[in-house]
Amino acid sequence: MRYKGFIIMKLKTIASVTSLVVASALSAPTVAGGYSGGWHSGCGTGSNTGDGCNASAYFEDDLMYSLANDGITNAEIDGVTINASAYSDTGGQESIGTYYGYDVRADTNVVSADLQQYGEGYGVINDDEKGKSPDHSVDNQSEQGWEYDSGAGSYYYNIDTDYDYILLSFDEEVNVTGATFSWLWKDDDTQISVAALDDTSMLDSGSNSWGDIAGDALAVGSFDVLNCDDTDLAMIDIDSVFSQYWIIGAYNTVFGDIGESMYDDGFKLASVGFTTKPSDKPVTEVPEPGTFAMLFMGGAFAMWRRKRQS
Repeated sequence: MRYKGFIIMKLKTIASVTSLVVASALSAPTVAGGYSGGWHSGCGTGSNTGDGCNASAYFEDDLMYSLANDGITNAEIDGVTINASAYSDTGGQESIGTYYGYDVRADTNVVSADLQQYGEGYGVINDDEKGKSPDHSVDNQSEQGWEYDSGAGSYYYNIDTDYDYILLSFDEEVNVTGATFSWLWKDDDTQISVAALDDTSMLDSGSNSWGDIAGDALAVGSFDVLNCDDTDLAMIDIDSVFSQYWIIGAYNTVFGDIGESMYDDGFKLASVGFTTKPSDKPVTEVPEPGTFAMLFMGGAFAMWRRKRQS
């Protein structure tokens, strides 16, 4: 049977669950995490505080994509076209163990969700949302409880902890450098997870967990959200990785464990900073006009000498 690490994280909140399936170890790609001071100048000094931190200074050399102002369909930023969509692990409910003889079930597969605008930010509504805060945000809130299976005529314990993610699809390869947020569920304790993907096939298949997707990603990382002077900012330090597809969502340790707790993260994504991939075409230097003149004169003089000698 195929189970990934996030299943165990869902089960940690049930103290007395027995006979649980042991998750397989996740072999993850490049992992970045936390705050890497000095990567961009002018921002951040602590895990969730930014004395002197200013997002505009941090992003001064980057392109900025604002979801609310630029739109989520064919947004164009300096010639780069961007589309945004949402995903959450609300599909493929499976039995993952027993609890005093009762079945324990959890959703395992990532499927599409709804991307919704709330003022200056965007949140995610997945298929399991109950309508209470922070369900309208990009969150990983733990929801679980007893439910009745009318077909089987018995109760089961349902673990409904879903991890919401926003997919940003660029029409060329970029490096995502950071993100800002219009709303946080917890101002002083919010983390996000990020991944650069080679393509979207694993997201769209409906048969993969977040652990599967993390294991196939080009690079992954988890980061603190800093309360900066002008906004709330996550400094995304996945340097030198360029991709057309980036996902940003609620903290999930399969994308990088930075020692923070899960199930208490929720945010509305406002904007994303990014840089385009440098051109790999060789630069051909064009001689200045004076150089052309000298070459022409030199060639003409050589031809005149040959004529004189003949």
